[in-house]
Parts: sequence; C-alpha cells; structure tokens
Amino acid sequence: MPFIENHTDQANIHTWLAWQNPPGRQLHNAVIERILNPKHPQAQIFINWFKTLYDL
Repeated sequence: MPFIENHTDQANIHTWLAWQNPPGRQLHNAVIERILNPKHPQAQIFINWFKTLYDL
C-alpha cells in the first residue's frame, strides 16, 4: 500500500536512517546519538518541524 503525501517526510527520514551505519536506527535514537547535524542548512527545516510537533 503506498503511503499518503503527508507521510513523505517520515518516509524520507526513515530511508536516510536505513542508509546509515548501522542501518535502521529509530528516529529518537538518531536524535539522542546526535547523528543528525543540526548545523546543516536542511536540518533547520526538520528541527523546526520537530519542535512544533512536540511543542518544544
């Protein structure tokens, strides 16, 4: 079953995590382990979304 358009960002982040070493980390582990670079220009979009989602 194809995912809906609203799930595109989730599919993208999980695809990216699948390509990391080791592959298949959960998103919360990637945040805790700091494998996401918060200084990267594309990261600010994710950071803003994450903060909005969890009202941080």
